[in-house]
Formats: sequence, structure tokens, C-alpha cells
Amino acid sequence: MIHRIIPIIFLSLTTFINLDAKSHLKETNDITHVAEYLEEHTLFVFDLDNTLIETAQHLGSDQWFSYQLESHLAQGLSIEETLEQILPKLSYVYNKTDLRLVDPCIPDLLKRMKQKHVHMIGLTKRDPKFAKRTIEQLESVHIDFSQTAHFKESFVFDELKGSLYQNGVIFIAENGDKGPHMEAFLKRLSKMPKKIVMIDDKLSHVESVSRAVEKLNIPFVGIRYGAADERVKNFDPEVADLQWNFLHKIISDEEALHLMELKR
Repeated sequence: MIHRIIPIIFLSLTTFINLDAKSHLKETNDITHVAEYLEEHTLFVFDLDNTLIETAQHLGSDQWFSYQLESHLAQGLSIEETLEQILPKLSYVYNKTDLRLVDPCIPDLLKRMKQKHVHMIGLTKRDPKFAKRTIEQLESVHIDFSQTAHFKESFVFDELKGSLYQNGVIFIAENGDKGPHMEAFLKRLSKMPKKIVMIDDKLSHVESVSRAVEKLNIPFVGIRYGAADERVKNFDPEVADLQWNFLHKIISDEEALHLMELKR
């Protein structure tokens, strides 16, 4: 995670790392710059949470999950024990909450990219247990990768602890790393793409995929997307905890803050 956003000038797109001659990492708060790389035989890889979609409230957000993860690990639990405790909680929240777009222009952007006949997939650290609900949530905001991916059928990555490919989205099992999953997906293709463009809110994920793609000698552009940074920075665990207590009816951030003020 980048804690300080590099100033965005003119096109809001600034190269900040050149990993090698074939890999370039950039940063932007404007997702439409992805379209600058539209060309034949390019594969576009989109993260989901805090890149394309986000929850309408603190509860259930990617930053809430990170908070839950860190809190449980701080108690001395293993990653396996931690996930065993918080995944059912997350599943319950996902089934209750709706999503919204990080940027309202996203469906139109993806539609225009689809018309250019480029391949697009999703790559998310959401567990395969959430695949069905996630696809429903994506459909609710008019995002569908099933028609732009290489494979129409679903399959499981047995070599990666049962991670799942479904409807054009790779769901990563057991908090795995994105790089090896991208590599495993690419090795299933009959023909490698000429270039890969990835957009993700977390720099660590972009770098992980960059390292994997480098092994396959494919030119790579990684875009660290920061449109949700301010919301992540302002995450309030106290608000999220209160929203959890009202989970039979998810309350907004504003309602939660109002209830907290009443208690003081």
C-alpha cells in the first residue's frame, strides 16, 4: 500500500518505477487512462475491490477485512485460524450488502474496451467461496468479464490450493499471492498475449504480477490506481463495529456516526 500519493500532473499518470526494459509501473487516479493501452493481443487484468467496486459503507470493505485480519493475527492466531473465523463473517456481510462503483464511468469504459475486442479478466483475493455472490454483485453494477476472457468454462487451479476461475474472474484461495495465479492462468493459454496491462489499488499486487510476467518475457504495464485511497485512509473500525451490531439492517456511515455521538 502506498501511504503518500505521488502528485498527479497533467494526464494524472506518472511513471514511478521501471523494473526492467519490459515492465513499467505507473500511478493514476483516473481509470480511463487504461484505454491508452488498447491494442490487439493485449490482456487487461482488473482487480475488483477498491479498483472497480467498493461497499457503500465501512463494513465489508477491503480495509475492513484487512482490519479484521490484523486484529486476529495480533491475538496470536495463525493465518489459517484467522481465516476460519473471519471468512464466515465476511460471507454474511457480502450477502447483506450492496456494492457501488469506485468510478461511475467504469461500465461504459469496459463496454468500449470490449468493442475493441481485447481480452479482459478480473483477478481478486476474494476467496472462491464468494465467487457466486461476487459475480451477482458485479452484475448489479453492470460489470461482466465472461464475454471478454479467454475461457468460457470454469476451472480450479489444483496447484494453487483450489483457487477458482469463473465468469472471467480468478478467485484466489487462502490469501494467496496474485503473481503465481497470473502465471498459472497464462500457462493455460494456447497463445501468450503480446502485452499485459494490470490495474490494482495495491502496489504489492502489481509488483507480484510484474515479477510473474517477467518470467514469461511478456511486456507488462502495471497501474497502481488510487481513486479509493482517501476512503481507505478514513476507514473507522468503530463505525464498522457498530454497523456489524446492526447487521440485520446495515446502517450507513453517517447513521453509525450519529449513533456514536448519541452514546457520548
